[in-house]
Amino acid sequence: MSTDQNTTADVPAEVTLDRIITVMDGFDIELTRHENHDVATANLNGTPVTFALLGSVFIVRADSVTDQKLSDGDPTLYLAANQVNCVSFGARAAVVDRAEQLVVRTERDVLVAAGMTDPQLTASLRSAVDGVLAAQDGMLAAAQKLQAVRAAHEDEAAQN
Repeated sequence: MSTDQNTTADVPAEVTLDRIITVMDGFDIELTRHENHDVATANLNGTPVTFALLGSVFIVRADSVTDQKLSDGDPTLYLAANQVNCVSFGARAAVVDRAEQLVVRTERDVLVAAGMTDPQLTASLRSAVDGVLAAQDGMLAAAQKLQAVRAAHEDEAAQN
């Protein structure tokens, strides 16, 4: 049996946005490409997700706008991000405070400088998408738990 008959799926190739779009299409997820940029977006489970190719990495990022305002001074989301980042969801969490309302951002970057085979790219994209969405869910759960603990402490303080 000859090893000279490798398919393109077995040979690492440059990761392009077109390849990312094709792989995501295989998951029945249609990405909308933004012209003149290596960026595409999709709405996954009600969460806007961005796919960006930046030279040697591709990034999958999910952003959720919250009802919380920066001026509220409530540290709950920041504490939830710290908690999520201490657990392995396969993505990092942060709170973006550059707008009137706080944004929960989860993100995963994958190194692609050496290229990837089709199976590697497929597995990396699946893992990245699952990770950023799981981290979004983790942020919500952590924030709710922290708010419940805070409310319990406030009730206890009010009774004393």
